Amino acid sequence: SPMSDIAQHIAVSHRVAFDDLDWARAKAHGLTAQEVECLSYFADIESQTIYYFLEVAKLEVARNPEFLTFLTMWNYEEYFHSHAITRLLEQCGVNVESAGDRANAVRGAARIKAKIEDMAQSAIAKAAPKTFVALWMTWGSSQELLTTQAYEQIATRTANPVCAELCRRIAKQERRHFAYYYGNARDKLAESATTQKLVRALMERMWTPVGNGVKTPSEAAQLAARLFPGERFGEVLGVIDKRIGALPGMDGFAACRKWGQKHQISVASDAAIDARAKDFTGEMN
Repeated sequence: SPMSDIAQHIAVSHRVAFDDLDWARAKAHGLTAQEVECLSYFADIESQTIYYFLEVAKLEVARNPEFLTFLTMWNYEEYFHSHAITRLLEQCGVNVESAGDRANAVRGAARIKAKIEDMAQSAIAKAAPKTFVALWMTWGSSQELLTTQAYEQIATRTANPVCAELCRRIAKQERRHFAYYYGNARDKLAESATTQKLVRALMERMWTPVGNGVKTPSEAAQLAARLFPGERFGEVLGVIDKRIGALPGMDGFAACRKWGQKHQISVASDAAIDARAKDFTGEMN
């Protein structure tokens, strides 16, 4: 039940540990230009969660005690992801602004788009509160699944053992966030066929990778294609489609791959997607 979910989160929630990392070793290995680009992008996105939190917390529908508890922990954990990545970049000799300064700078650039999104969000939340919560959870699942795979990709490919360890630790928290969002999306969508139709229509029309205010869609696609070379990004998008497609009323969901095709991302085979999707059941672990 969701209550045991939230209890599990409270039991294991913590700021990602990074004070114990061997920074001298991190510096000796250094980071590639591509790793610097990806990690800077992640730090920018992670620094934005406070604004998503502020936007959703204003809404009546979010004042559910369990949801607010989760959002508080999610926000705290994501903030420290940004903080930890910024620290890694600094230790490896990259000149970066503090997490707080970056958040403000990024937010300034994203402000117009955010205002429009905010108005749309408020309108949906007022007109159809149940739909809004289901949408928030479904959307959140898709984005946490994307970031989990991104951190795991860096951890697998980097030659820097300290970067790999930090990314593994962050990915573990992102997997837990995904499991929470996914379980809630399943419950909320199961309540109503109308909600399923609305959420599906909105997801299909609006889906873009997280951080869309930070980078243009083509910049985000190019960055992801460098991080996940060949058909790998096609697989990542396919895994998200597959998992969202397993939710009530979402059968055959393909919005993520459609977004990829629009931005010239190579299509991956169904077999490769199925094999990877098995690793993301949405169970808490």
